[in-house]
Amino acid sequence: MRLFANWMRCNRAAWALVLLASLARAAGPAEPASATVYYAVDSAAVSPSRSVSPSVVQRMVDNLAVAVTGKPDARRAWASLVKPGDRVGIKVAASGGAVSGTNPQVVDAIVSGLLSAGIPPSQIIVWDRNLEDLVAAGYRKDGSRYTLRWVDPKTGYDPKAQVSAPVIGKLIWGDSGFGPRGSADLSGDQLSSQSFYSKILSKEVTKIINVPSLADSFLTGVNGALANIVLPNLDNWRRFTKPPSFGDPYLAEIYADAIIRDKVVLTILDGIFLQYGGGPFANPGYLQDHLTIYASKDPVAIDATAVRLVDEARKPSKLPPLGPMTVWLDSARSIGLGVRDENKIVLRQVGVEGLR
Repeated sequence: MRLFANWMRCNRAAWALVLLASLARAAGPAEPASATVYYAVDSAAVSPSRSVSPSVVQRMVDNLAVAVTGKPDARRAWASLVKPGDRVGIKVAASGGAVSGTNPQVVDAIVSGLLSAGIPPSQIIVWDRNLEDLVAAGYRKDGSRYTLRWVDPKTGYDPKAQVSAPVIGKLIWGDSGFGPRGSADLSGDQLSSQSFYSKILSKEVTKIINVPSLADSFLTGVNGALANIVLPNLDNWRRFTKPPSFGDPYLAEIYADAIIRDKVVLTILDGIFLQYGGGPFANPGYLQDHLTIYASKDPVAIDATAVRLVDEARKPSKLPPLGPMTVWLDSARSIGLGVRDENKIVLRQVGVEGLR
């Protein structure tokens, strides 16, 4: 009881924030009138030998950048999103490895656009939480066009950038606050209601291109725009994904933090492959070609589209729909992060190559 009372005293501010957030959802900004999700599809994106074509993907990404920004060419499209003084982070989803992670060819195409817009290689970071995942997904530490980064468990989190919420998580190795056993309570478990942002996110990048892959997730339904940028950039993150909430409302409320929301200038959903079961980790038994890349400035519209696509792929296998795991989309809509209602989402195809 003493431990609980101490925790309550230390976290009154957190409870107040949650109350304010609940009130904001009740009377917050209305869902935008509409959103556009652009997509490029090309049957030549994947060769018969199962390799991803860099040239085809480059054309697809260029067409998307032009469409999203309304600029006449790819160079000017990227130049409208970032400036030469920016430190640009490309947040990939590497937990699916080479099976269903963000394809390096998509990232290479984005990097080419950034370079053409005047961003030098020294100011481009490609990152995810774990080096092992990045290597498994095909990213190289010795590349010359960008710096590959990951979050060091001991030094990679920012003690001045924290998220407090009235839900306790059990600290494990890899959390910045994890220390000698027995330092938290009588059982030896180390518990905390705080999480810290990665320094890459809080300090190092000024603009972000968020590049999730099209995959399901047993944690949040889909490993999409919100989950890809929120969860891998926090320690003690597991507490936010516990059932039955599966990330609601925390995915939305944390994404709304200026550290994330004000930096993300574009979301590109890598749908060259679609994994509909076993995610966010690799499971080739639930993988299919999708041959499509999506892009939007609205992360909620991207995630709503991803949920529908993954659900459609799950039906033949009689896997349950993702709706109960994606209530956080409603929270995201209610605090004005974007469009959740698919009747208000316009899907617009770009390019004419390789139509199916």
